[in-house]
Amino acid sequence: MKQIGTVLPPVAAGSRPSQRASGGTSLSVRRSTNPPVSNRLTDVEIPRAVWANWIPDDGPRQLRRALTVTERNALEGRRAELEPMLEPFTPAELDHVVLALSDMFGGFTSMRQGDEDAAARLDSVVRLLAPFPAWAIAKACSYIQMNGVYRDGKFDRRWPPNDPEIVKEVRSAMQLYAQQHSQAVAMLSATVEEK
Repeated sequence: MKQIGTVLPPVAAGSRPSQRASGGTSLSVRRSTNPPVSNRLTDVEIPRAVWANWIPDDGPRQLRRALTVTERNALEGRRAELEPMLEPFTPAELDHVVLALSDMFGGFTSMRQGDEDAAARLDSVVRLLAPFPAWAIAKACSYIQMNGVYRDGKFDRRWPPNDPEIVKEVRSAMQLYAQQHSQAVAMLSATVEEK
């Protein structure tokens, strides 16, 4: 069985634990600061001013008027600041992803298994989550570790999440960033409706 990443050194006695699963501060390897989840100008005001009222069942939505230079620049800036938040985790972030997943699985007594079984489970989940950003994986793992998995109308803290449940929580963690990014991209590529 191959090793998944490198072994991280233990935390020294008396030192503060890392923020590895607390929502992403130590996982922001590529980013010094995260962009705001919401930007009033680009996420609310510009869409209200330019989107056409008609939303087609299929195909792209159109604009009621062309974007001004200022609006286009603001949307391009918003798109650019959100793109790193949606990129898959890098090899440099692999250890942090494995650590977040290990912490999450360690919270479920049924997951306390032999080293080979645990490594195989981690390897499988890491490959499944390869398209997702490290900060979203860490946030989802932290949420599951603290609350359990929502099943049958309640939180189940006894049985660990299956693969689709983990993916669902990761997508939920990045949902707002993904929606704002999609909207900026859509507005930048939309055509103006004919009068």
